[in-house]
Amino acid sequence: MKYPIKQNEMPINEFGKLGLHKNGGFNISPENMEALLAGRRTGMLSMADLNIDGFAIRRLDAKLSLTRGENGTVQLNIHPIYREPQSHPLLSDDEGKALIAGEKHAVNKEQEIDFNKQKKVIIEYDELTREFVSYDPEEMQVPIRINGEELSEKQKEAFRGDEVVELADGTKIQHSATDNKGIRSDSKRLILSVLLDGGISYMVFRGVNNLRGRLEPQNEGYSRGYNEALANMMLIDKLQREQGKEKTVQDLAQNLRDKQEGMGYNHTVAR
Repeated sequence: MKYPIKQNEMPINEFGKLGLHKNGGFNISPENMEALLAGRRTGMLSMADLNIDGFAIRRLDAKLSLTRGENGTVQLNIHPIYREPQSHPLLSDDEGKALIAGEKHAVNKEQEIDFNKQKKVIIEYDELTREFVSYDPEEMQVPIRINGEELSEKQKEAFRGDEVVELADGTKIQHSATDNKGIRSDSKRLILSVLLDGGISYMVFRGVNNLRGRLEPQNEGYSRGYNEALANMMLIDKLQREQGKEKTVQDLAQNLRDKQEGMGYNHTVAR
C-alpha cells in the first residue's frame, strides 16, 4: 500500500513558516515524516521564534497533520494545545467524558455521508492537545505481520476496530490515531511489515507508548517473535548488500539496540 501523500506534495511554504523546512530540506524526524505521509499526526513538536502572517509567536507546541482537500491539494493542519477539551459533533456528553477520563479508548459511531449513506468512524481523544480525533477504519493501513507473525483476517478486523490484539508471543497491540507511530503496545519494541510502494517495508519501532488504561509497566519488547523477525530482517539486509543494492541504514544491528527513541529501520523489499 502506498502512502496517501507524497513528500513532493507537501506544502513547503507552510512548513517554512514553522521553521521546519530550511535550506532545501525538512527539519522533521523520520518517524514524524512517516506519520505525516501516512495521514497520521506527528508527535508533539516545539517551534520557536515564528512569524506567521504577521503575528510573532515566541513558542508554539503543537502536533501536525496533512489532509488532501477536495481539489487534491495537500494542506497542513496545526493541532495546538487547547485549554479545554474540544467538542465533537458525533459524541454525546457522556461519550466525550468517558474518553476524556480514559474509561474508553475509543467510540464507534455512524456518520452520514452523501445520499444519506452511513459510514463507520472511530473517535479517540488526544490528551495532549485536548481534542477528539476521528478516522475511517476502512481507510487505515493494517500491518501484514507484527513481530514476524502474519495477522489473520480476524486480527486485522479487530485492529481496525480499535480492539486489543494479542500475538502468539504474548505481545498485545492496539491501533492509535493519536500516536505518530499509529500503534500502542505492552511492549516497547515492535517490528511491523506493511505493504508500501509495491513492496514489503519493515519498520522497527522503539519507544512505543503503552496501552491506554494499562497500569503495569511495559516490557522491553525482546520477545521471541521480535527477535526472530529482527534476525530475518537482518538476513534480508545482508543478502541485499551482497547483491550490491544500496543499504538504507548503516550498522543496523548496533542501532536497533541503542536506547534512542523512534523508528530504527524502514527498508523496502521488492516482492
